[in-house]
Amino acid sequence: MIMRRILTAIALLAFAIGSVLYRNDGAFDLADFGVNLILGSMGFLFLHHRWKRKEARVVTPQKARDIFS
Repeated sequence: MIMRRILTAIALLAFAIGSVLYRNDGAFDLADFGVNLILGSMGFLFLHHRWKRKEARVVTPQKARDIFS
């Protein structure tokens, strides 16, 4: 589960950098990067909380043992 979050964070950061370089013909613009970084962080936080809620509902063998014992 942690690997999914790490890969998502890396992908969002790569797209934040890549889109700045693509839009500015290879020049790095700090203002554009800041906006992309903020939006990417918001997207990551949304996904993190969404996945966290789903993981809380999953019944693991340990949870099943605690419930039925």
